[in-house]
Amino acid sequence: MDTSRYERIALSHSEKPGDLAAQFAAVGRTARLTIETRSEHQAVIRDVAAGVAAPTLIGCVLWMLREAQTRKLRRLRFLSRDGQILFELGRRLAPKLHMDIDLEYVYSSRITWSLAATDPSRLSSEQWLFNSFMKSNAADVCARLGLRVENYLPEIAAADVSLDPEHRANQVDQLEALKRFVDSPTVAEAASERVAAMRSLVAEYAAQHDLADPDTGLVDAGWTGRMIGSLVSVCEARGMSRPNVLLWGHEPRATGWTDPERVAAYMYDTSRGEGLDLRVPDAPFIVESFCMGDHGILSGYRKTPAGRIEPILSAETNSAADAWGLKVYRSVLYAFCDALDGGLEGDVRPLVHEVMDAFWCHPSREEAEAWGNYPYDSDPSGAAARGLARAFELDPDGDAGWSRGDRAWLAGSLALTLPTIRTELTSVASGPEWAGVPATD
Repeated sequence: MDTSRYERIALSHSEKPGDLAAQFAAVGRTARLTIETRSEHQAVIRDVAAGVAAPTLIGCVLWMLREAQTRKLRRLRFLSRDGQILFELGRRLAPKLHMDIDLEYVYSSRITWSLAATDPSRLSSEQWLFNSFMKSNAADVCARLGLRVENYLPEIAAADVSLDPEHRANQVDQLEALKRFVDSPTVAEAASERVAAMRSLVAEYAAQHDLADPDTGLVDAGWTGRMIGSLVSVCEARGMSRPNVLLWGHEPRATGWTDPERVAAYMYDTSRGEGLDLRVPDAPFIVESFCMGDHGILSGYRKTPAGRIEPILSAETNSAADAWGLKVYRSVLYAFCDALDGGLEGDVRPLVHEVMDAFWCHPSREEAEAWGNYPYDSDPSGAAARGLARAFELDPDGDAGWSRGDRAWLAGSLALTLPTIRTELTSVASGPEWAGVPATD
């Protein structure tokens, strides 16, 4: 079998036999040739995992481990769910670097940490309640506050909030109505009780796992830093310290949180203007897809009779990802990682950028079909799973109107679109959304 386009890219970045780029090409090809698949769908998952996802994630984890050494960190804590595969790779790679470091996978989510840091008297100012790739509807806002929507129908009606699930916070009237709803005294009082309880549980969980310690590095995919900023605010209010933070990419907002002394990113950091040429359009969507977890989101914590804080998951398994091909995908990453043998030094970020760009911005139709079916979910409560890509179709009036909708993967969606419609779309599409620049609040 010929080398794949991703293996050729890796080889083009090799400067000498056996260096990291050469190893990526060799072990990627071995994984592609030896791991069995039962369908064309699984074969495409395998090939992208070997050629793109493995370099993307393993290059990052190698950097994180070395950055931990540089910062003299005693431990790394990998945050769910994006951190799960990074943890699995980290515990395989640390021995290859002869590192003795405390690695642990811990449970976090925006719906717990952001809630714990929320001010119940200013709910309408809490952007996380309304924002995500898919903006919130009424049910989403209630879920993020831990409230049952059916218990607040009078308040919903009084605020003129629509219960239509397609009416979301990106519509001005609905956003204003949702803000009136959360500012109602009944909702604020109920949220206050929920916030106080979550704040205590989060602080205890952080102390239990050394999450708020200067010798700890919190590991996550990225992006704005707000969720980790929420943890920091909760813990510092309790007199705890501030940890280090290691991310794949960092895109803090003007109204968000960061810490230049303690936050470091592998590929790029928009706050520092670093690595901007290494950022592919809509980078968070591809990296979060590569970091798919095997369980549901963290919906809360509980205290055991012994006083331990335990996670409460929305589901023990990620059935949608399992059905898509998670086991095949992870088997490739583990085989790739285990086959690496010495010579793990070197900066492979240019290689990573090029294979990511080749796949994410210039996919084949077969790649768009297989990976476009991955059930991507950016919602804090796990309520908005959509396929990464979906073909564009003609409007009822026969025009190919430009509307991204719920498509996370634009190039994949175009690859699935009829050529005549695709040509018309690319002629009218422009602006930040098409370029995939970081979204703003």
